[in-house]
Amino acid sequence: MVEKILNKDDIGKLYNELEKDYKFYAPTKEKGNISFKKISSAEEIELDFLNSKVPPKDVLFPQKETIFEYKYEGKDVIIEERKDLEDKILIFGVRPCDVYSFKLLEDFFAFGNFQDDVFLKKRENATIIGLGCNTPRQTCFCTSVGGHPFQKESTDVFLSDLGENYLVEAISDKGKNLVSKLSWLSDAKKSDIEKSKELAKQAEESFTTKFDFDLVTKVLDENFENPVWQEISENCIGCSSCTFLCPTCTCFDVIDENDEYNNRGRRIRIWDTCQSCLYTLETSGHNPRPAKIQRCRNRIMHKFSYYPSNYDCLGCVGCGRCITACPVNNELRIIIDKILEIQEKSGEKVSA
Repeated sequence: MVEKILNKDDIGKLYNELEKDYKFYAPTKEKGNISFKKISSAEEIELDFLNSKVPPKDVLFPQKETIFEYKYEGKDVIIEERKDLEDKILIFGVRPCDVYSFKLLEDFFAFGNFQDDVFLKKRENATIIGLGCNTPRQTCFCTSVGGHPFQKESTDVFLSDLGENYLVEAISDKGKNLVSKLSWLSDAKKSDIEKSKELAKQAEESFTTKFDFDLVTKVLDENFENPVWQEISENCIGCSSCTFLCPTCTCFDVIDENDEYNNRGRRIRIWDTCQSCLYTLETSGHNPRPAKIQRCRNRIMHKFSYYPSNYDCLGCVGCGRCITACPVNNELRIIIDKILEIQEKSGEKVSA
């Protein structure tokens, strides 16, 4: 592993070097909120944050995007593929939970016989620079879902905030190639590496929320019709904040926008949500999930039962955004507690 030191005063130098080859996305601050944007200067980068309000998912899977354009020539329809999918993308300063969410997104869009080339091509050409969490939020629970505030899986380069400097670790081949362009970085000392390990240990020990999600999955699989779902869904107002701000939610709708005057059009996709009463509405008028209780149940079952069944992993990275976003405090920790109470009432031991 290549280990270097980046002085915080040299962030601008790093940006100037890398923006020549990459579309450079980084956390920026706007109206008090952190979000990942394509930047045009290093002054826009904001690294003093706990996590972004909107996950960096929307860099590769934006809220609205064109899948392809088309034009009519007589009776023929000519498909025009996007030309920007080969552009090299750099996503800088991504927290480990969000880095791991890109793996879950990749698993989803590559699943089965029909793969999503738009997302997968962008992901293939994206390089991710992760940033360790020295101070996880009280709402975070990544360690309960197999993550860690200093997890390096799926990242290309990993940064540890040591105070005045960052420890820079090149993890993947893409990461090593990127770091090789920054020949002015100094070599890391043993004390730098040890300090990073100590910060990782302190961050892990700071977590107050811990769940046994193996047990949660077991309880869910056995209690699809349990009355607890009525209690869980009672306060939900269907705003969908929990899904729209989730780094692993993938629901989308597809719309064709026709320009009849110019014999052209484009196919777009926009985010959708399983928490909407329209999401499962069929052309016939039938809706298999017409009630709020069914939609709330589907969200939890999808994250902690269906996802493990299909992908052998949880569909949640423990970022806690759904907890902070819920306007009626119908948050995930309370929901999980209610689910585990089913096991307690049955007389079986609950591990938490």
